[in-house]
Amino acid sequence: MNDAIDPAAPRTVRVDGADVAYHESGSGPALLLVHGGAPGATGWGNFGQNVPFLASRFRTIVVDLPGFGGSEWVPTPEGRMRAHAAVLVGLLERLEVPSAHVVGLGSGGAVAMRMALDHPERVDRLVLVSSAGGLAMFEPAPTEGLRAIRDYYRGAGPSPEKMRRYLEASIGDPDLITDDLVAERYRESVRPSVLEAAGRPSPGHPSDAVWKEADRIAARTLVVWGRENRVKGYDHGLFLASRIPDAELHLYSGAGLSVPLERARRFEHLVERFLTID
Repeated sequence: MNDAIDPAAPRTVRVDGADVAYHESGSGPALLLVHGGAPGATGWGNFGQNVPFLASRFRTIVVDLPGFGGSEWVPTPEGRMRAHAAVLVGLLERLEVPSAHVVGLGSGGAVAMRMALDHPERVDRLVLVSSAGGLAMFEPAPTEGLRAIRDYYRGAGPSPEKMRRYLEASIGDPDLITDDLVAERYRESVRPSVLEAAGRPSPGHPSDAVWKEADRIAARTLVVWGRENRVKGYDHGLFLASRIPDAELHLYSGAGLSVPLERARRFEHLVERFLTID
């Protein structure tokens, strides 16, 4: 695929009876990009700035997880991570992609880990960016960023002010938190389908605790973190790098959770090298 991408008009495909939205561009080895779970998150919102570079080297597929962006919410009685991993496998099947490198940001990283555990034949190499699915080793909980996520839909409900508060906790460089970014993320957070998903939280399930099984991940893994991450501290990254058998860790000073935005060019080249060099 070498077509241009219109970020306002993702494609959709039916997976197990629900619409899944995605952007696709480029050619070569398949690369699946999975966004985080904070309010207003979408695949394009988390990774859009990285697509031009990555799509020049890979068949790049940027997905909206169920209940985010243009993808329908689906019930997850057997665990959100497992259900979402199954949706990603279904998307690859519909696109006739036997396996892919997978990049997961935030809770998208935990989904990617679950995918690597449940469907190892589908995951070539794994990149975990500020990923959920680990354990804190020395930071207190909940963090400032997790409190902002937890409180976003509570009380008086979503607002641009709450969105700015979350972004200030998740992005290390305040100059990147523009009025346009706040407005875009707020607009995404109040889509009717997103509000429906936010009002129907999924019950916890043992399979969501992917940290307990991290030592079974067979895929070669790159763990990427920002040292100033105020949502999930870099001790989570240390934990994942110590537990996953074939893992390496890259830590960026001065960056927060949103490494693909805050260190875009360096992140892109790091990912390219990791995915192409034996």
